[in-house]
Amino acid sequence: MKRRKTKKIKIGNVYIGGDSPVLIQGMTKCATSNIPVLLRECRKLEKEGAEIIRVAILNKEDTNSIKILKKEINVPIVCDIHYDKKLALLSIEKGADKIRINPGNMKKNDLKEIIKKAKEKKIPIRIGINSGSIKIKKKTLSESIIEEAEESIKFFQDNDFTDIVISAKTPFVEETLEIYRVLSKKFEYPLHLGITEAGRGYLAESKSILGIGILLSEGIGDTIRVSLTESSWKEIKVAQSILQSIGIRRFFPEIISCPTCGRIQVNLMDVLKKVEKEVKKLSKKYPSIN
Repeated sequence: MKRRKTKKIKIGNVYIGGDSPVLIQGMTKCATSNIPVLLRECRKLEKEGAEIIRVAILNKEDTNSIKILKKEINVPIVCDIHYDKKLALLSIEKGADKIRINPGNMKKNDLKEIIKKAKEKKIPIRIGINSGSIKIKKKTLSESIIEEAEESIKFFQDNDFTDIVISAKTPFVEETLEIYRVLSKKFEYPLHLGITEAGRGYLAESKSILGIGILLSEGIGDTIRVSLTESSWKEIKVAQSILQSIGIRRFFPEIISCPTCGRIQVNLMDVLKKVEKEVKKLSKKYPSIN
């Protein structure tokens, strides 16, 4: 599978884009100011395989957690900010490895200040556009999001800032595919993939698997996040499964197993449970078999 060539960007201690592997991002679901709970969740995310962790910054108190996370967690910390330039500037000053903003939620002069500070600290910015923030007039949702992305990217470029990552998510598979296909042809910036507000359960997982998986199979995408109304670490496991199922990366051994039907002559479920248990032991002892 040939991946689309993108600009290589450093986020903390990792790189995305270029020849870097597709990385998995997780996001915490607790209050960022609740440090004991936040640390437990981040450690769990890191243990489960999150390679970048994003936290929501809603107020000044939340920014006090950034330095603690940087000390206690070994993966890059991304701060998610809406509307308030002061929180973006404070997050950068306190050590965020990257920030995510939606340019449509901020004034142009505020964006210029954020860009200047990001340049000073040499960190990237994700232009994160979601369908919920888009005003659809005469154009379709996809066209409106693409137009918003193009205008935002031009603004950053006009201000001499190109350490950017792009995301443009919707809750709909077809529209998300259309948007990312267009953006991947127009720009060489790394793309962060996901289906936003997917919900929970089989449908939510299926939408994420299809939306992210199809784009990855076309060589599009540099980081991914599975967004579910479920535990943050479950999102990581689904993301790993997507990457492994299309042969991009491997995280665990695969067991080939009959789906069973009326021809089955043994209790295959019991056999499978025993095999899974033993394989799990082996994979811990010999990680190279994964």
